[in-house]
Amino acid sequence: MKFIGDFHIHSHFSLATSKQLQPEYLEYRARLKGIKVVGTGDFTHPGWTDELKEKLEPAEDGLFKVKTGFKKTIPFSAGDDVRFILTAEISNIYKKNGKVRKVHNVVFAPSFDVVDKIQAKLSGLGFNITSDGRPILGLDSRNLLELCLEASQDIFFVPAHIWTPWFSVLGSKSGFDSVEECFDDLSEHISAVETGLSTDPPMNWMVSSLDKYTLMANSDAHSPEKLGRNANLFNTELSYEGIINAMKTGDPEKFLGTIDFFPQEGKYHYDGHRKCGIRWSPLKTLQHNEICPVCGKKITVGVMNRIAQLADRDDVLERKNRHPFYSLIPLKEILSEIENVGPNSKKIAKQYENLIRKAGSEFNLLLHYDMSEVESVAGEVITEAIRRMRNREVYISEGFDGEYGVIKVFKEGESKDFTSQEAMFAEPKENYKNSNQPRPLISFDIKAYRKLKEENPPDKEETIPETTPDLFNQIPELTKELNQEQMLAVRHHKGPALILAGPGTGKTKVLTTRIANLIQNYGVDPKNILAVTFTNKAADEMRERLADLLGDRKEALSVRVSTFHAFGLSVLKKYFGETSRQENFSIIDEDDKKQILLELGIDKSEITNISESISNLKQHLKSEEDISDKDIALIYKQYNEFLIKINACDFDDLMNLPVKLFEKTPEILSEYKQKLQWILVDEYQDVNYVQYQLIRLLMPDENANLFVIGDPNQAIYGFRGADVQYIRQFKEDYPEATVFELKKSYRCSDSILQASGNILSSHSGFLEGLQKGVKINISENATEKSEAEFIARTVEQMIGGVGFFSMDSSVAEGNKEKEIESLSDFAVLCRIGKQMNAIEKAFKDHNIPYQKIGEVSFLKQEPVRSVTDLLQSVFSPQNFLRKKRLIKKKIITEAELVNLHENFKEKSLTQIIDFIIEKYFKKEKAKNEPAFNRLKELALESQNDTERFFNFISLRTGIDVWKPNIEAVNIMTLHASKGLEFSCVFIAGCEDGLLPYSYSDLNLTGLKKPARFNNNIEEEQRLLYVGMTRAKNYLFLTHAKKRFLMGKEYQLERSPFLNKIEKELIEAQKQEYKRKEKKKDNQLELF
Repeated sequence: MKFIGDFHIHSHFSLATSKQLQPEYLEYRARLKGIKVVGTGDFTHPGWTDELKEKLEPAEDGLFKVKTGFKKTIPFSAGDDVRFILTAEISNIYKKNGKVRKVHNVVFAPSFDVVDKIQAKLSGLGFNITSDGRPILGLDSRNLLELCLEASQDIFFVPAHIWTPWFSVLGSKSGFDSVEECFDDLSEHISAVETGLSTDPPMNWMVSSLDKYTLMANSDAHSPEKLGRNANLFNTELSYEGIINAMKTGDPEKFLGTIDFFPQEGKYHYDGHRKCGIRWSPLKTLQHNEICPVCGKKITVGVMNRIAQLADRDDVLERKNRHPFYSLIPLKEILSEIENVGPNSKKIAKQYENLIRKAGSEFNLLLHYDMSEVESVAGEVITEAIRRMRNREVYISEGFDGEYGVIKVFKEGESKDFTSQEAMFAEPKENYKNSNQPRPLISFDIKAYRKLKEENPPDKEETIPETTPDLFNQIPELTKELNQEQMLAVRHHKGPALILAGPGTGKTKVLTTRIANLIQNYGVDPKNILAVTFTNKAADEMRERLADLLGDRKEALSVRVSTFHAFGLSVLKKYFGETSRQENFSIIDEDDKKQILLELGIDKSEITNISESISNLKQHLKSEEDISDKDIALIYKQYNEFLIKINACDFDDLMNLPVKLFEKTPEILSEYKQKLQWILVDEYQDVNYVQYQLIRLLMPDENANLFVIGDPNQAIYGFRGADVQYIRQFKEDYPEATVFELKKSYRCSDSILQASGNILSSHSGFLEGLQKGVKINISENATEKSEAEFIARTVEQMIGGVGFFSMDSSVAEGNKEKEIESLSDFAVLCRIGKQMNAIEKAFKDHNIPYQKIGEVSFLKQEPVRSVTDLLQSVFSPQNFLRKKRLIKKKIITEAELVNLHENFKEKSLTQIIDFIIEKYFKKEKAKNEPAFNRLKELALESQNDTERFFNFISLRTGIDVWKPNIEAVNIMTLHASKGLEFSCVFIAGCEDGLLPYSYSDLNLTGLKKPARFNNNIEEEQRLLYVGMTRAKNYLFLTHAKKRFLMGKEYQLERSPFLNKIEKELIEAQKQEYKRKEKKKDNQLELF
């Protein structure tokens, strides 16, 4: 059966598409066009698949048709019944082989079951598949292909519009040089590629590496009207298998070729500068070295040029398996040219309808009818226009640099001669038949281009490694890659040492290299070394670096690297009896703590203050006898007894109890002192009293082998009890200590270092960057919404756009900023979590992938919190708090809990989590699948060991479950950003009341000010300093005149901290966004 198929389209769920992209309108338009099979498009969007399931019904195998009740009637007979095939376009943005890649792919699926599996897999990986019909994934195209194959071996995977500069597998801006480079070991599963709207088959025939692929053509329609602008011709069985096999094999008996509207109409067909009026062929561009003679800047290189760069043929007819192709012009555009009115005018609509009524479909006229049939239906002028079009006798002005090309069949005024009285007697046909010669397949001299290119080879593009290469494991001398200051610190042997290390000066490198140096060059036993960090993420990173440096993972793991709390927990696990606990004690969190206080009869309004007071007492090693307030002393005593009763410790106990144990049991302290003879402490400026006492107990001697590293200017945890005084008094505690200063920042530019230094009340100013850098941008915005919009638009501009809409709406021009290689290069930092709502919405509106990281881990948020509560209730039944919480929420009954333990005996931890989710959280599963999957990942990382898993979830903070390598912008609090770095940083909410933060100015909670809260202006300055120095290249400080937070509107002044930055370092901006009226059913044409 012969038919036409157009598979790559979109739905009304995609950005910038027509509301009429619904099954019934697509079916209606396909009948008018003469298209038999249409792709559904957008099957990754749950809302669209729901609509498809409602309006379509099964037809032939793997195909669907519109149900009778939804079908739109045509007042005249036109076309056959239309079939639908399940398809979707997916956008992938990721880093590979040192470059950011932006690749679009079209996926065909044989059934809704397979579609559901693909949706579930993407959702399970944390991708947002509901904000746009064409989702943007931070996922390698090769891995997307693997994911789809896992869903079904019958899927068909096609790289989309393969030459589009910004979003394709071979695109000049962010593509590869071959399909194989993109798909690696799975390349064999690619058997067809989509040529796109800006190329036709002869252009692709120039590249011999594409000979193995069937060249497909699809419309990428953003409205039903645009269906069939490109399409495919078949003579095969009408079924999913028949269509896919024809494209896979390219059998010329079954795949009959393509319909390709003239690609020169494409906006990026040729090279040039629209503003300068320069339009060039690839040969002319090469002759001018890509430099515009008007403005002196690089011109925008088009699709034709990119193909020429990869071309290895002078004669395109050398390709053997050439399918036919037909260059056509839409019928309405032909009529528009003849009548000299717009193609969407009423006059053209009426003529179009009359012609379709006579011919049956548009493709009958344009393609199928012989010329005598056309003339009998359409008349002389239209017949001549169609004859010229079929013979490629057209006038072309190529599109370039975002400007559409123009395709004409007549010279100006020529079509009118066909209807004039004189023309009836003047042999008109002979005059016009050869008025324009047939267009050549390729309109410039390929041979000359290739010769010139060989004579002038382009400079090799410098790529950026995916991670900074660590060369220490490749060279014998550990210190070879260190600068002089770092080397001196690393080679320090015995005795105490203090390293003052500002942002980006390589403190982690110094710490890990010192450990490796101690082991390899000084013969220190790895088991005698303790390295203490403040986050589990930092500990994990240190272990990995040590393994690289030592070249021996087992030896690296022998070094004890942990957080303060993890070390304390290890002591309590060994000596639990001395603290009146049993072996399998649990660790409670803040919610448990508050529940205990409720159980003790504390008034709800006082619980926050009492909880803070208990933490403060424990961090200062106080006992009941030390407390002068008798009421607080009694609560403190009852609280601690309650913990013993339920066999639990709170988070503060993990430090408090080990230190008290060491103080009262000298033999246990002696054991640890003997074992841990070398101690290294990271972020020493953030230690609190109990942590300080632990270090003093383990390293009391003036000549102790204690190596601490920190920066007083980055002390930002005073609200948790940290005291910057301890790093300042290190020389008093250890008079023999050697002090080293790391002065070279390998992260920040001089501009960022100078501006951030201005913020501090007292700054030594000793740091120097690698380069001067650009100015700091300070942006004033009307509201938090316009602030968020500014951030989203700037991200789009700097990454070079995240989709076609970015270019079409002029948000981005397709060129990324220097040093910006990935969406993960961006971070948006906020003072408080509530600021993130507006930013999240703006990112969703712009379809920008993001991940949000707060101080509180997702493990502490619902429904994951209840899943872990249920787990711990089964394995630690003595802690009845969780059980009460679960029963109160009506998640489970007490009787069910008793039976669960028996059910879990033969199951692994991941199986148990699966069981709990399916049985008790099925309703929440779809919405929270990414979080549930991450929970199961953590179970696997704990090797399915329940004790390790419970310890893990008890000790981890928000930043510890952050994924640094996924393709997404990072949104986090300023505190959470500590220790991280990004190419571009936005600090939102630089307003007096937010930064510096003030309860009195905002009164955000309506509660009393916590007992330990202190408006420490110096700490707020240091917090902004920390945020600013997360930026390597670009820094934006934004503020809003009005801000809506927690149901209230605030008018806050610009932060006084910004006034301290030198004017020479600032580029000031004032953002004013006006809401644009939306046009109905606006089709963003992709030419």
